Amino acid sequence: MLGVLLPHELLLVLGCGFVVGSLSGIFGVGGSFLLVPILHVVLGIPIEVAVGSTACQVLGPSTAALLARRVTSLQLRLPLIITGGIIMGVLLGTIILKAAGQFGELQINSRNVRASELLVMGAYLILLVGIGTFSLYEVRRQLVGRPVGRGVLARLKLPPVDTFPELGVGTLSIPVLSMFGFVTGVTAGMLGISGALLLIPGLVYLLDIRSQKAILASLIVVWITSFLATISHALQENIDLALTVALMFGGTIGARIGSDLSGRLQGRSLRSGIGWLSLIAAGLVVFQLVQLLK
Repeated sequence: MLGVLLPHELLLVLGCGFVVGSLSGIFGVGGSFLLVPILHVVLGIPIEVAVGSTACQVLGPSTAALLARRVTSLQLRLPLIITGGIIMGVLLGTIILKAAGQFGELQINSRNVRASELLVMGAYLILLVGIGTFSLYEVRRQLVGRPVGRGVLARLKLPPVDTFPELGVGTLSIPVLSMFGFVTGVTAGMLGISGALLLIPGLVYLLDIRSQKAILASLIVVWITSFLATISHALQENIDLALTVALMFGGTIGARIGSDLSGRLQGRSLRSGIGWLSLIAAGLVVFQLVQLLK
């Protein structure tokens, strides 16, 4: 289906883009962590193309979501600091994916499995199960009056440090923020995700930033990350334009609607939703891995 989309394929891709874009606007997580498994497992798109095209299409929903929120210059400070580490991370993640693709195939259970597919699907499974389980565990702990401790990274004061009153936190270390961005960038470049799946839990639990403020900061970083990842994957020829445009069109409309709904939800509902979405996506990945290895 690459290059030219048949009518039924076009409707399916537009629908996927709209649903994922809506979730992006509501939860601020970009939605790409759902798209890559859907494109690869359900529609049979090659893993490198699914990763690259998804990274590119995030630009549409993230732009629509940001325009709906009227970002001020003061709210750009933290995302721009994190972006310093993300730039290097995205480049490294893309190189890792390319190296896995050039490695060729591995023989497992008398079957030849592409190294890049095994790497991406395996990393996705670990990431999704970990974040989904932790998010639901944290919400459960809060409901019974025993909230999970927050702010581990916020307590590391490696100089230089700066204050972020717009986020409701005290001083934060610039090097720590950059390293946090680097780890996020490596994951985004290798898996094609926008990075928000790591950003939001990291901002909330590690830096002790409130959920709504973390989502806004995440959306800004998502836009920057997707822009950088698009350039990087385009250089590796991992982007299919027909697929990307269809996803972006549906996703942009969905993100605009989702952003309007997001402000009506409480932080607990947002975190719980991210947890369940992560586990649903993990289920798709498990299905694909079983098909590959059985």
